[in-house]
Amino acid sequence: MIVALLLVILLVILIMSFQGKGRVPWAGKLRRLHAGSAHRGEWMAPNAVLERVRDDYLEAVDWLHNSMMLDRAQRWVVAPIYLEGGYLKRFQRIVNYYQSTDKMQAYGVLRSAHEVSVRHFSEDGEHCLVIDTQTQRRMATYDLETGERLHTQDLGECTCVYQMVYSSGGNRWKIEAFIQELPARWSHLSSTQRIQVLPNLPEGAGHDN
Repeated sequence: MIVALLLVILLVILIMSFQGKGRVPWAGKLRRLHAGSAHRGEWMAPNAVLERVRDDYLEAVDWLHNSMMLDRAQRWVVAPIYLEGGYLKRFQRIVNYYQSTDKMQAYGVLRSAHEVSVRHFSEDGEHCLVIDTQTQRRMATYDLETGERLHTQDLGECTCVYQMVYSSGGNRWKIEAFIQELPARWSHLSSTQRIQVLPNLPEGAGHDN
């Protein structure tokens, strides 16, 4: 009887541990915004989590912009610290492409000011969107061998949307996917505050969808 009771207790502990596995600490602290409103409802995390997402995103972007100055081995090893999923695989394909060709004679470093907002957390709190409005964007091109700056190009302003995922192993948020670049002057449109996240694009969707 005692052995059976101990087995039941052990089973309950195991079930609880598996249920809790992978859950982020803030999962129970998510709040629902615009609940019940069509196309407006979204989950939002506590402010401390939002700040952490911003910090990790900006650190990842800074590394990406400077990674062209590193050799292939460094980029390959360090990339998984900041990138995840499809975005990481795409970065690795690009690294391999340039490594396998002798055509690369210059590299570009993008610099810009970032205004970042964090939105649309998944229900489990492990994914979210980052909306990055980039201003003062300039691409500086350098000679690969000498490091001499060849020219600088003004790229104007843009707003990009990325999907972030929390990595419990790395204890940080990582860029998982590039979603889209928003239309010019999108922040002046009446629909600014109700970005709609679609699981699938509608038929006939164009570039700006």
